[in-house]
Amino acid sequence: MPELALNVLDSELNQAAAFARSEGVGLEVTAFAFPWQLAEYDADIMARHIRALEGIAPIASHGPFLDLAATSRDPAITAICEQRHRQSLEAAFQLKATTYVAHTNFNPVIRQEDYRRDFVRRLCDFWLPLADMAGQQDVTIVLENLWEEGPEIQQQSVDMANHPYLRASFDNGHALVFSSRPASDWIKALGDSLAHLHLHDNNGEQDEHLPVGQGVENWSDLLEAVLRYAPNALLVAESDELESNKSSIRRLQSELAAITE
Repeated sequence: MPELALNVLDSELNQAAAFARSEGVGLEVTAFAFPWQLAEYDADIMARHIRALEGIAPIASHGPFLDLAATSRDPAITAICEQRHRQSLEAAFQLKATTYVAHTNFNPVIRQEDYRRDFVRRLCDFWLPLADMAGQQDVTIVLENLWEEGPEIQQQSVDMANHPYLRASFDNGHALVFSSRPASDWIKALGDSLAHLHLHDNNGEQDEHLPVGQGVENWSDLLEAVLRYAPNALLVAESDELESNKSSIRRLQSELAAITE
């Protein structure tokens, strides 16, 4: 059975940690994904997280994504992107995370073939040194889809990088909004490259982060694909409130149990 975890915001840290212990699931921390947190490091926030996470596994940490363009042709922009990710990775190390989540930020509106080709190369150039850094702490960086129509950019990037600590993440909610391909197709295509999933629901129009089962996702097909093609991937319930994530975890547990009976 895949391992389960839930996304946690700083304001619900202690309550989420208590639930994670009671259910035997992990946590994905988002506190160090935001630039205002990284711009001025707060040792108290880190200490509070370390205390709350004690004894919980697995731990994932979401890296920064707002306004970042790791594939920019401007070296000043990529330098600040690298600075922010290095800061966030150091936080992940202190949390004893084993997974670090980062968005690709691929823009499908740009249709020139050289953009796509150069994007993959530039993405690898940016992430390979950070994957070396993460690997020294046994942390896997996973590249998450955002606006992509399909999994090709992720797969090409992981293949080109050919690094044991750089793999793929699939966000089904993003795919519901921005892709016409079902989640099972993404999971099959990514296969062994897929180490992490963000799971939530919506109605196909906006990234609403609804609990599992409250939108249009085909959950039985998605989870059957996970069990067949990526059974070791970490499944993270990613709604914006603890009660929604609790609902998602229980629905995922029920769906997985029904499939594996």
